[in-house]
Amino acid sequence: MNSKKIVKGLVLGAVLAALVLTAAAQKHPRELGPAPELKFKLTKPAMFTLSNGIRCFYMEDKELPLVSLRGVIKGGNFCEPADKTGLASLVGQVLRTGGTKVLTGDQINEELEFIAASIESSVNNEYLTVSGNSLKKDFAKLIELYADILMNPEFRQDKIDLAKNQTYEGMRRRWDQPMQVARLLFNEKIYGADTPFGRSSTPASVKAVTRDDLVAFYKRYSAPNNFTLGITGDLSMSEAKAALEKAFQGWARKKVTFAEVAPPVEKADGTIYYASKETPQGNVFMGHLGIAQKSPDEFKVEVMNDILGGGGFTARLMKELRSNRGLTYGIYGGVNEGTGKNRGVFQIGSQLKAAKFVEAVETIKAIIRDIQTNPVTDEEIATSKNSLVNSFVFRFEQKSQILAQFMNLKLDGYPDNYLETYIDNIRKVSKADVQDAARKYMDPAKMILVVVGDEKKFDKPLSSLGKVATIDIKALQEAEKGPAK
Repeated sequence: MNSKKIVKGLVLGAVLAALVLTAAAQKHPRELGPAPELKFKLTKPAMFTLSNGIRCFYMEDKELPLVSLRGVIKGGNFCEPADKTGLASLVGQVLRTGGTKVLTGDQINEELEFIAASIESSVNNEYLTVSGNSLKKDFAKLIELYADILMNPEFRQDKIDLAKNQTYEGMRRRWDQPMQVARLLFNEKIYGADTPFGRSSTPASVKAVTRDDLVAFYKRYSAPNNFTLGITGDLSMSEAKAALEKAFQGWARKKVTFAEVAPPVEKADGTIYYASKETPQGNVFMGHLGIAQKSPDEFKVEVMNDILGGGGFTARLMKELRSNRGLTYGIYGGVNEGTGKNRGVFQIGSQLKAAKFVEAVETIKAIIRDIQTNPVTDEEIATSKNSLVNSFVFRFEQKSQILAQFMNLKLDGYPDNYLETYIDNIRKVSKADVQDAARKYMDPAKMILVVVGDEKKFDKPLSSLGKVATIDIKALQEAEKGPAK
């Protein structure tokens, strides 16, 4: 017999035997034991402080020859005066586009485009953020421009005018978006239009903002000792330190003071606020105040939220209102944390089928009462905890993500081991904990409803749900008419 055929036969026989043995060793999924618990080890960023007080977070990342920066100045929307609401947002836009004393914003654009780099600025309720990234070989240029923007912003008038016109246009368009209108009115009714948490900018408040206001606002809060900077990329820590010390030399420390903002007071009393608008759905936000940061019940609430309305198609609200009853395409909700002293909100939002709007609202309230009255199932809590734990890991795919989360937690005063203990804290949550959180932090009777839609299309009058107060959208829109471009 041909020797090659003999060898082939032996090989084939060995392969078949291996396959048979492998098949015999395989088990049905029901015979398999539980998967081993996910082990998660997190690399922490290093921290150092520059000679002028800038607090820095650093992580080396040699995967690609890139460098990223993310800096935050404490001082955002909550710090602006009521009659000039929108000031902080303009500072966030024009800090970057307005250029510096030496370079216009357009010239900075050209410099950055030439090296395929970027620098962006924005603001939220608490912080002004300035981010940047470039190739490693161009980092010297990036940090030069980045520091110049932070230390010597010019806030040129033409860019202020452009930002204002863009803001006016956004205000005009928001009245065409029913859910945006509902959200704006909901925040106002939850917190109060006279508070930093509930007020929103108007054409008049934006028009009142001058260049001097932008300069004074930025000057008040910009200081190296009120600035936290994160840097990741293909640089050693010694290289990073040296580059940052050089770039920010001359930026002197100073005392920075913040106006006290009174914490919000609960205003929800079960009122239904109705704003008539021609729209095929009933657009609604409902709820009341939520919890503050660092609540001792944070992890109980997080699991409860996932089961109630945050877990997509596995959440009770979505399963019952969309999958089982066809009353909406999508619905979400839960008890949210606030920022700083601000309490967040418990809110549920959706575009509900108009012909069964009242039925849908009653169903939502019944779902809340059920999670307060009856323990969630073993399957629900296991699915929720697995989902939260598994998705948590993907928040750390990149070094820049890790660094940003450490920065945020440090700024907000969370313990240093918060991320390392997160998975264990989620796993500790019991069915009784979920029920306890639902009872403590959700009250269907107290929830306000903000409804934007056409009540004539609803299955029942809104008064069947409770006391109704009418909001005239057209009057609000007319009162907000701003200056012509």
